[in-house]
Amino acid sequence: MKFTPGQEWTWGFAKEGNDERLIINLVSDEGVRYCFKTLYKSSDLAVLPKNGESLCIEDACLLTDFQEGLYAINVNKDEVCLDLGLNAVACSRFVRNPNPSGRFFLPFGNNQYIKRGQVVSLYGKAGGIGDFFVLDEIPDGNLYRLMLLNREWDLGMHLLKVGAMLRVSADRVCAFRSIKGARTARYA
Repeated sequence: MKFTPGQEWTWGFAKEGNDERLIINLVSDEGVRYCFKTLYKSSDLAVLPKNGESLCIEDACLLTDFQEGLYAINVNKDEVCLDLGLNAVACSRFVRNPNPSGRFFLPFGNNQYIKRGQVVSLYGKAGGIGDFFVLDEIPDGNLYRLMLLNREWDLGMHLLKVGAMLRVSADRVCAFRSIKGARTARYA
């Protein structure tokens, strides 16, 4: 099944316990309607889209950037790319910015080739590797917002789950799995 963003795609909310989950109402190219539940509750959001608000051109451009980032690292399953891409659009547009969290990650020097949609890696001081989407074209100061792509990553004191947003300085970010011997990544 193929999905091409259009005006029929809308933001909304679905009741979930005592909270609401951000959703995207999708229409496939064949005209079939779907409800995509994002990873984010309304309490995670800094900005709330209006219920029924259409996804805008910026949203479609973001989705394309994120999907191309996954294709660039040979993640070719359309359903995985759509799932992670839609969650990244929601994260980029609406999720509350966390405090900077560079102290958990190894520095790698100045990285000049970071761009929105790119898949990058962080290496934890306590061990392990996390893979992330770059959410920003231009950093805020020297800080990039990143969204975790792995199912989870245990940093020792913190357990991150897929969709978690971090803000880290550019000197902590490195190209996808750039250290030799890095194991193969699994996503959603």
